[in-house]
Amino acid sequence: MTVAYHYDEGKVLLYEDRGWTPYGPYGFDSGNAFYGTEGMMVFSRRGYFQVYMGRNREKGPGMRGDTGHPRHLFNFLDCVRSRKQTVAPAEVAHLSCGLVHLGEIAYRVGRVLNFDAASETIQGDAEANQRLTKQYRSPWGMPTTL
Repeated sequence: MTVAYHYDEGKVLLYEDRGWTPYGPYGFDSGNAFYGTEGMMVFSRRGYFQVYMGRNREKGPGMRGDTGHPRHLFNFLDCVRSRKQTVAPAEVAHLSCGLVHLGEIAYRVGRVLNFDAASETIQGDAEANQRLTKQYRSPWGMPTTL
């Protein structure tokens, strides 16, 4: 899946995910890639990533280590127990995951979405807007007030 995010400032973010292929680009297992105007970044859910700069794809900053999904999960569970802040702020996770979720919604409804960041709603598309949340089973749900 490839998703193009167009921003008001005239910038475009391209996201590509090849999660179900038997191989990954540049030796990474999950095959996620972000392409920019000056380079690209390939990463996996295990926390490995590599940046490639310019047309010749010279290696830029990169890391291979134990910082991926399991470590984030353990940090989250430890913070639930201790009431301490997580390593990554919740807002960062919300914004990062939001991009992926919007791409998935656009794929499922089969059209371009116009997302309003201030209201966190999809403008003029009731079907797509419904996919921003889900119906919770009783007694679980989202609080109406904090």
